[in-house]
Amino acid sequence: MGGKPPIFFMEKDKLKQIVTKLKLLVDQLESEVYSDPTAYSTTSTKYDIPISDYDEVFNDDDGYPD
Repeated sequence: MGGKPPIFFMEKDKLKQIVTKLKLLVDQLESEVYSDPTAYSTTSTKYDIPISDYDEVFNDDDGYPD
């Protein structure tokens, strides 16, 4: 008991295969995600005029600083 924990080494060829497979998977995922431009593109939305006076809009005249 006690001693050092065992050290596991993977073969370099196996690691290269794993990396290659992961890259292929990421490429496939990216192509699926980016194949539909409506899923990630923004639309031009018209917004209302910005609020100029917070107190009038939200009836915040209690006298305390906000």
